[in-house]
Amino acid sequence: MNAEGLLNRRQACWHLACCGGALALPTSAASQKVTPFCEFSVTRGWGAKRKTEYITHRAGPKDKSGVPQVVNSIYQALSIKPQIEIFLAEKENNAFATVAGGKRIIVVDVEFVETVNKLAKTNWGAIQVIAHELGHHVAGFSADRHKAELNADYWSGQALQRLGASRAAATKAIMVLGSEGDTESHPSKHRRAPTIERGWDDAVANKIDYSFCEDCR
Repeated sequence: MNAEGLLNRRQACWHLACCGGALALPTSAASQKVTPFCEFSVTRGWGAKRKTEYITHRAGPKDKSGVPQVVNSIYQALSIKPQIEIFLAEKENNAFATVAGGKRIIVVDVEFVETVNKLAKTNWGAIQVIAHELGHHVAGFSADRHKAELNADYWSGQALQRLGASRAAATKAIMVLGSEGDTESHPSKHRRAPTIERGWDDAVANKIDYSFCEDCR
């Protein structure tokens, strides 16, 4: 079974073959000058404002949703061991990254990422969204929101190439679901897709451009 076929939460787990270069995570994510929050929703798009109360539970390493297994595969792809807590939401139609109480957090609604896959017509869509949110914790949350988003996109490109996604598959979700023009919090898909491709290309060359880090050391 290939990597793409393992993204249905009704399967036993999400398992992806991984390889990659070394990276140190930022140590001061909670001290960034910007409110650390990035959300993507099919109905609301990409944003940086909390709009609902999220009903979540913490996901253990072997959660049946498969989300922690995918996150762990991304860790392995980038050769990192971050301290990130994973929560699952239901009927919230989103995924987001934030820092709360000094802890790095991502929240994923599994039904939502399944919808992303259907709209993007590739199971790499869900991985790209999750990799993007993790990318915020890799690069740090810049005070320049557009820069922060492009940094996270770069790391998602790095991760997807190392996981086995094609260059086209790595950008499919952004091209289908991203905005035509810049918004207050996020660049347009026409800026974001080339940044994902930059990360993908650098991963092919086994190199990392640390200009896409706010606080990587």
